Amino acid sequence: MRCASLAVAAILVVAAVPASVAAHDAAENDPPLADAGLDQHVERGTVVWLDGGGSLDPDGELVAHEWAIRTPDGREIEPSDPTAVSTTFTASTVGRYEVTLTVTDDHGVERSDTLYVDVAAPDEEPSDTESGESTPQPNEPPTGEIGGPDSVVRGETATFTADVYDPDGEITSYAWSDGQSTREVDRIVDLPAGETFAFSVRVTDDDGATETFRKSVRVLASNDATGSTTDDSNEGPTARIAGPDRVASGHEATFVLRGSDPDGTVVRRLWPDRSETGATVERTFTETGTYTLRGVVVDDDGARATATKTVEVYDEGPPVVSIDGPDTAPMGSTQEYTLEAYDPDGGELTISWEPPQNQLERKSNRYVNNVGIDGLLGDTVEVSATVTDDEGNTVTAVKETNVETQTSFGTGEAVPYISEISSRYATDDTKQTSETDSVELGTYEFLATVTHEEPKIVRATWRINDTNRAVVVDTLGRFSGTRDTGIRHMFVSEHGGKVTREVSLSAIDADGDRDEQKWISRVHSVQTHDDIVFYAMKSGDSARKHSLKIEPGVQVTFIVGSNQNYRLTFGDGSAARGSGTSSLRNVEIAHTYDDPGAYKARLISTQGPNGEALKTVDINVRPKTYTEYWYERTGNTIERVISEDRPSGKDWFKRSVYDSGTYFTGRTVSVRADAGRPSMLGDNWVSTGTSVEQRSRRITRVRQSDPDGAGDDWQIVERNVRTEERTYYEDKYQWLSSKFQRPGWSYTGETRTDRVVVGDGHNHDRERHTRTTRTCTNWDLDPSPYGGFSRECSNWRYDTDVWYTGHDHSGYTYYDTDYLYKTEVERTRTVHYHEYASEREFTVTTETFAETESWTEWLWEREGRTVKQEHSLKKPETGSYISGTLRTVEVRCGSEESNHDSVMC
Repeated sequence: MRCASLAVAAILVVAAVPASVAAHDAAENDPPLADAGLDQHVERGTVVWLDGGGSLDPDGELVAHEWAIRTPDGREIEPSDPTAVSTTFTASTVGRYEVTLTVTDDHGVERSDTLYVDVAAPDEEPSDTESGESTPQPNEPPTGEIGGPDSVVRGETATFTADVYDPDGEITSYAWSDGQSTREVDRIVDLPAGETFAFSVRVTDDDGATETFRKSVRVLASNDATGSTTDDSNEGPTARIAGPDRVASGHEATFVLRGSDPDGTVVRRLWPDRSETGATVERTFTETGTYTLRGVVVDDDGARATATKTVEVYDEGPPVVSIDGPDTAPMGSTQEYTLEAYDPDGGELTISWEPPQNQLERKSNRYVNNVGIDGLLGDTVEVSATVTDDEGNTVTAVKETNVETQTSFGTGEAVPYISEISSRYATDDTKQTSETDSVELGTYEFLATVTHEEPKIVRATWRINDTNRAVVVDTLGRFSGTRDTGIRHMFVSEHGGKVTREVSLSAIDADGDRDEQKWISRVHSVQTHDDIVFYAMKSGDSARKHSLKIEPGVQVTFIVGSNQNYRLTFGDGSAARGSGTSSLRNVEIAHTYDDPGAYKARLISTQGPNGEALKTVDINVRPKTYTEYWYERTGNTIERVISEDRPSGKDWFKRSVYDSGTYFTGRTVSVRADAGRPSMLGDNWVSTGTSVEQRSRRITRVRQSDPDGAGDDWQIVERNVRTEERTYYEDKYQWLSSKFQRPGWSYTGETRTDRVVVGDGHNHDRERHTRTTRTCTNWDLDPSPYGGFSRECSNWRYDTDVWYTGHDHSGYTYYDTDYLYKTEVERTRTVHYHEYASEREFTVTTETFAETESWTEWLWEREGRTVKQEHSLKKPETGSYISGTLRTVEVRCGSEESNHDSVMC
């Protein structure tokens, strides 16, 4: 068996990133490591488990897993969940399967690993050699599944295969729901996108056993597979992800993928990064950082929309708080206390000081507080700050400062003096221990006298060195003379009896002068587990033991002795309680253990206010043993098969006709009526009715700034949704008298010639020219000095066709020729576009088809002989079992071999 190999190639695509940045990211990123697992050897029909949990990303996380399987005959199939970390598939064909796992990290880098699954035919069943004849085995029906894609693009052809086999024989026939009889079939899908169609294959083995296998396939629009849009008039859906923007590390958050389709309905919601479907997804983030969720919605026309959401994951821990300030301070002084506080998740903090800050401090620095030391000598001033973060976590820090005088230590002439410490042991009259132990329970009282010659404030401190340590401060106040001080204490130890302990007393005055006394002695202590009695006895046995071995159902008697209240727990969930007496008296408590196992019984006794006594007894409940007889016996059976044809084998006869009648299978298919009856629906599908639905679709279009051009039923939605500069070219023509071509102008070949009469230029009165038409360039018009008007015109040009006759006119006539030229002129104009919308109503008629099924078959029967294995607690009578099969086994309750646990255990 070989280890799975690792792929060595990957392509990292970086879009819209500067080359230097892309090179930097690529250099820092380590590619993922794909691990599909070890090669496997299985028998045909085995469910093969695939586990890619060994894959990892050295510097990030894996965002996608994808499994691909190639069968021994070269087909591509998918496991039960192709995008899960772990999945399964059924090895239905003998040969080698090639399984490839591809993983993708959070930088988009992919790596693949391949394993091989070798599938062999199952071994033949062994024959029964003890009886000398073969044992008939019941026939096993075919098993497997329909292989092929779970989704098909509408209008395309898909191939489906009956990946089935017979565990104890071979397959003899295939019957598909559309009438085909081959192992592999091709289907053309013509249902609308978003719907599903189902089909089945009925498989028969060589023993006549039949089994029906079904498969459902989802219909996709072409853009589901290629990303293109097949319907230009369809309005795509919209999508958004609702959920928290910030989530605490380790907490579960729910996100909802919301979508809407303006001209239809949303039929699918996908979470590609999570390989999940549905409207909601739950996500737990274990590490802090920023994550991006992606969701896709698909409408009933196959169009898609993608939504993303960024989630910030923070550390939810409470604030970290401490206060820095003086340990001691003179009475009447002002001391500065500094707060150090931060929130691990970077949130806002609210701070409350005690004593409170003044107004100036609150405005200038909320982390500094100046506190006046107003206590007396020996007092302790507490300064606290309560910090609350934006998640409601609250932490309080406290700083204690001891109050001193401002007089330097050691300057006073008088000092405090402590007398010798006296003690008194106050015993309890009630015996607290067993009769064999004379130690009694009691409390010690310590007394001393403090003397001072001058009126000074004095503080006395008692310290007791014990398992239960104690420090008591007694402020004696200002006095001269003597003051008494005392303390009461109960000593404790692990094992009781007398132990050596130390008591000390110190006194200090306002000048810092001090004195100290100590008291050391062996003292009585509170008793522990040596003071109680706890044993166990087995029923019928008088020996007291700390551990017992019994069988289930045997009664155990516990011997309990305690002067105090006690609690007995048996270890199996039950308990008993009792009260002690002044003189020792043992109590017997019975208990029965019904189930095998190891139990620890505990006796807990109250031993005063400072502790409890404890003793234990171990109870080992062993399972019962008994003898079980295993044997085989024969019996007659009637084997029945429902089949159209006679089953293979001997002794079959027709018993009766089995007619299922016509019934609905519960499966329906709805299609648009104008699409006609789907081709894959056979005669067993009947129409159950039609439904008519009025729908409206909002259509938008963008046109040039021409409101009337959009139509009467269009309404403008937005003006100037875009503007653009357009350049166009026009031909400009010009008549030129010159025959020579000018730069940028081209000669068209057209000419014109005019006959021109040039006059003498003398004046004419108005009357003589009333019927005269004339043309002229460069006119000079002046008022006539003769009451009319006269004009002086140089370069007169008269149209000789209209020049009136009878007028003597000196001048000359010539012909003027013009030549036509053209040039191309570039012009620019701004074009505005407006958006128009229109509501279009249409009718959708849907026809529903329901699947029916019926068949008529014969019920075949034959008698047979079977061998059954039986188990009994009693030895069977001779002749009631097959000779040579009787054997005995000693079985304990709870073992895998036992067949009578429910009866005996």
